[in-house]
Amino acid sequence: MANYAILVDDRYCIGCNTCFYKCVQENRLHEEASRSLHRTMVFLDQGEEPGKYHHRCMHCENPVCAAVCTTGAMSKSDYGAVLYEPDICIACRSCVLACPYKVPQYDEEAKGIVKCSMCAHRVVQGNIPACVEACPTSALEFGEAKALRAKAEKIAAEEGLVLYGVGTNVMVLTTKEPTS
Repeated sequence: MANYAILVDDRYCIGCNTCFYKCVQENRLHEEASRSLHRTMVFLDQGEEPGKYHHRCMHCENPVCAAVCTTGAMSKSDYGAVLYEPDICIACRSCVLACPYKVPQYDEEAKGIVKCSMCAHRVVQGNIPACVEACPTSALEFGEAKALRAKAEKIAAEEGLVLYGVGTNVMVLTTKEPTS
């Protein structure tokens, strides 16, 4: 299977969070969402420097969360996603503390970790992640990682954009360097 990635083009994101709602629906996460837990979310900052912050698993090429997981509950898949196996998780929360992007969340009620799986159940069947499929502005693109990276690097160079997330399987094209 190919090594896949998601490209987020922030210029087209309108902050509608359709990606979040589709993720909740696709993965039947209504209870998690009601407890303010999420796998993907676009936060709108109305402060001194207004903008958007995309909070989602970056599916790192060398995930620290998987490296610190003593049980193997976090692992890197052959196709690029960092996966979580709840049946072998001991809820030590090492992954939560180790993630440089502060993505894995501990669900007190379920006694487990909440994070994006890049819709593993869809990708292995040849489909794209639900968030990508649902985006009304095509701000999300799914494809082979090398091709998406090359495309993103070209766009960034030609249009003076910042490419954030190189070294991960989720890259973000944005007009300014993310602060969070």
